[in-house]
Amino acid sequence: MKNILMIICDQLSATALKAYGNDYVKAPNIDSLSDNGVTFENAYTSCPLCQPARASFWSSKYPHQTKVLSNLPDQGFDTFSTEIETLGDLFSKNGYDCVHIGKRHDYGALRGFKIMDYEQIKSERDNPAITVNYETFYDEDTTKKMIRYLKEEASDNPFLAVADLQNPHNICSYIGENELGHKDFGINEDELPQLPDNYNFDDALNRPEFIQYMCCSHRRQSQTIHWGEDDFRHYLYAYYHYIGVVDKQIGKILRALEESGKKDDTMIVLFADHGEGMASHRLVTKYGAFYEETNRVPLIFSGNNVKGKRKVDGLVSLLDIYPTLADYAGITTYKKEEGISQYKQIIGESDTADNEYVSAQWYDEYDGYIVPGRMYLDKDYKYTVYREDNSEELFDMKNDRLENINLAVKPEYKNILEQYREKLKNHIEKTNDNFFSLKSEYDKKYRQHKPGMENHTGPNAVLDYSKRLKQKK
Repeated sequence: MKNILMIICDQLSATALKAYGNDYVKAPNIDSLSDNGVTFENAYTSCPLCQPARASFWSSKYPHQTKVLSNLPDQGFDTFSTEIETLGDLFSKNGYDCVHIGKRHDYGALRGFKIMDYEQIKSERDNPAITVNYETFYDEDTTKKMIRYLKEEASDNPFLAVADLQNPHNICSYIGENELGHKDFGINEDELPQLPDNYNFDDALNRPEFIQYMCCSHRRQSQTIHWGEDDFRHYLYAYYHYIGVVDKQIGKILRALEESGKKDDTMIVLFADHGEGMASHRLVTKYGAFYEETNRVPLIFSGNNVKGKRKVDGLVSLLDIYPTLADYAGITTYKKEEGISQYKQIIGESDTADNEYVSAQWYDEYDGYIVPGRMYLDKDYKYTVYREDNSEELFDMKNDRLENINLAVKPEYKNILEQYREKLKNHIEKTNDNFFSLKSEYDKKYRQHKPGMENHTGPNAVLDYSKRLKQKK
């Protein structure tokens, strides 16, 4: 039997985990999966935003192909296209019991799964200064229901069971609650994490205007503009706290799998839909920047058929999960999608992923501030471009993984820049992407202050969207 247990976290950056070099965070259950499994060192989301990313990895299609482009509850069409075969479609018709518990945000891309309702189980704050809300409460219920499924409800058929957890996404509400500055955590300063090495950088005015004015389009970013270093260190402490909270839920699920007697027949895959800014370049949560902290995510396989205690180099996309799981299950009937199977890497036939490059996309978070962007990343450079004056970034990924220096503005990199423009163009043509016909659309009122997020004044596009929603009600 080849069961699959998928554990998904929301807004978990690879940068935050011990498996990827962070020794501060305490997440023993995630660490155990990595220590005994296969860790893909460079896995990337197709979009640094929940709904587009999720529609993508459930279908192995890019956002421009799924047409799920933002977090809007209405994308302009009723449901996810029946012409696109989802992971749930594929596995359910091949005899799998496909069960999903927890966060959805899929716009119909979970088609083929039995979707269990979930509810909040309220709990008290571990630390009075660290926000706890519905996201943590939902995870309590998701964990409880997954434990029950594994121990009591799973049939004799192979299963594809998904525990879709909200945390560490609770950090978004923490930022909102602490817009005016952090509360007293009741800890010593030396217990706080240090700020990342790219917290301060002198290249801000060499970035696309979209980045310089992100405070005008990103609600959480606008709430941090008056924060100092101490506030950012407390925010990082809170983010790591939420990782610890979700790690405990993961531990309960893993123990239930072992107690069920199904562990030896089950492959576990843990990943996240996107990452978190983590104070890099003074950014928080996620949005349209393609920096490592928000786009590079954990991807760990452990258990049945996995040749463990290994790390796999090279580039991987979350689009690769779909064909990889199909190969594990021995399903050969799936249509050719955008992802590439990494199954031979899991079973130990290769220690390097097969992708020559990975790509990601951006459109808008909700409605009213459209600045389409694309990312192209290979082993040497990361190239990004936005459809706003075709503003660009180019980073040397061998010598500047912190993305401190934008080489796109340097004349001596003109030839390399041209090469990467051509590489992205070829990818766009290959995937029938309409990127070059798209346009930026936003009100100029969102660009009234001096360049740089520290100079933010005036309205915010997401807050304005929220006001419009309230007025409609």
